[in-house]
Amino acid sequence: MKEVLIPVDFSEESLIAIDYGIDLANHLHANVRVIHVKTDSIIVPFFTTDPDTDKLNQDVDAWAQQLYQRYSKEYKVQGGYFDFKIREGNVVKEVCNQAKYGDSTIIVLGSHDESSIGSKWVGSPAYRLVAHSPCPVIVVNKRMKLKHEIESIALPVDYSIASRKKVPEIAGVARLFNASVHVVGLKSSDLVWMNNEMQSYVKQVKNFVVNKAKVKVNDVVLTGRDYADNLMDYAIDANIDLVTTHVHHTTNPFVRVFQSFTNDLINKSLKPVLVIPTKD
Repeated sequence: MKEVLIPVDFSEESLIAIDYGIDLANHLHANVRVIHVKTDSIIVPFFTTDPDTDKLNQDVDAWAQQLYQRYSKEYKVQGGYFDFKIREGNVVKEVCNQAKYGDSTIIVLGSHDESSIGSKWVGSPAYRLVAHSPCPVIVVNKRMKLKHEIESIALPVDYSIASRKKVPEIAGVARLFNASVHVVGLKSSDLVWMNNEMQSYVKQVKNFVVNKAKVKVNDVVLTGRDYADNLMDYAIDANIDLVTTHVHHTTNPFVRVFQSFTNDLINKSLKPVLVIPTKD
C-alpha cells in the first residue's frame, strides 16, 4: 500500500501539511505516517493553551497524541494505518531515512516563510529536505491557496534534460487525478534558435502527456530570466492547483549549487509545489 509521510514540528505549517497530506492519502488510498524529529531547539506547539509550560516540558509524545486525536477522524482509508513516529537527530537525515526505509510514496512538507538572503542562496530548510529526498515531495505553506481536488497541473520545461526527466511521473499524477496539464516552456530571451528549440521541447512533452495520461493538455512558452516568478504568475492567472518541478540528484557538485529555480519556487509559490527527484 502507498504511504504518505508527513514531517511535523508542531507549527501552523505542520498542521496545514497534515490536513493536505490526509486529503491526499484518502484520494490515493494510502497509509499516513507522521514523523517528528527531536533536536536541541526549543519549540512551542502552534495549538498550545499553555505556552510557558510547553516551553519548559517539551512533551512531544503528548503533542503527538493531540494531533492524532485531532486528525485521525479525517483519515478515511479502510484497512490503512495512520500513525506517528518520533526520532532524534538531524531533521533532513532522519526524515529521508524514514522515507527510504518506510518505502514512502510521497512526503508532504509544511514549509515556513523564508525570505532571508541565506534561504535564497544557500537553500531554505524545506529545500534542503527536498534536495535529499528519495521520493517526490509536495511542499505546502500558509501562503498557499489549497484545494481538496487537483484539477490542473503546471509542468515547467527548460533547456535541461533533467527538466524533462520528471515528465513521466507528472503524467502519472495527472492520470491519477484526471487533471489537465499545462506544459510551460521557460526561456530567457526571444532569440530565434531559443524559440524554435523550446517550441520543440514543449511539443514533445505535450504529445507524451496526451498519449500516456489521456488528459487535456495546454501549452505556453514564457520569456524572462526569473523563471520562478514567471511560472508563478502564470499559475495564478491560469488557476493552477499544483505546480511541479524537479531536483536533479547528481555527483556533480556544481549542479546542486546552481539549482536555484526549485529553491526560489518553494520560497515564492502561492500554490502547492510537487518536487520530483531525477537522476543522471
